[in-house]
Amino acid sequence: MLRIGLSTAAFYGSLETEDAAARIAEIGVLCCEVFLETFSEYTAAFGALVRERLGGTAAVSVHCKTQHFESDLIGLSVRQRADAMEHLTGFLEAAQALGAGIYVYHGPAQFRRGAPPDFSRWREGIQAAIDLSASYGVRLCYETVSWTWLNEPARIKQFLAIWPSLSFVLDVKQVLEMGQDPVAYVDAIGDRLAHVHILDFDRDGRHVLPGQGAHDFRDLARALSYNGYGGAIILEPYGTTAKSVSALVDSIN
Repeated sequence: MLRIGLSTAAFYGSLETEDAAARIAEIGVLCCEVFLETFSEYTAAFGALVRERLGGTAAVSVHCKTQHFESDLIGLSVRQRADAMEHLTGFLEAAQALGAGIYVYHGPAQFRRGAPPDFSRWREGIQAAIDLSASYGVRLCYETVSWTWLNEPARIKQFLAIWPSLSFVLDVKQVLEMGQDPVAYVDAIGDRLAHVHILDFDRDGRHVLPGQGAHDFRDLARALSYNGYGGAIILEPYGTTAKSVSALVDSIN
């Protein structure tokens, strides 16, 4: 059943992760995403603490800061990759303790415009991360992000040719930021769509909560329905966008 939820990122910078979880429990949404913010949070014990603070709210997904280890999963150095896998293991232990089944993976950043790399070079590293995640009952899902390599619908087919078991996260905010249509990604991803993040922009290009912005989400709703999407839609603002709890509740409603 499709559920609308909230990310702990809504309170980033004002509440620590476990306190953000408690605030989400007070709001009473059906589900949430947990943004694990730093290395000390990548433990089963911390995941269990956040799970307790969430009360009856289900944690469906987790993500981390890209800079921590995600790019090093495909690093050229053997030690780099080994350290990255060690950090990923702790992250997955936290995810498992949370009961979260989706790992929102960002992938390496695209620092310069130009010819894309040979993505098949990443095959072994990302496949190892997919397999390790699966061993913890977690599905690694590659997210559409403007500043990474999954920034055009055509990449979906390219990535599936390399990692046939890969699933995806649609970040509506990031797609709109690129001036693209989220529906094009829904159509390209099809039944591999595992998760959706949502946010909007106003006519001056500022991030705003859905319901306060310029985008008409009806086409996206129809596309999700047509493709049989039944996962969560997570409102993912950051502290500066989420002006108040009441504004968050209004947007979710």
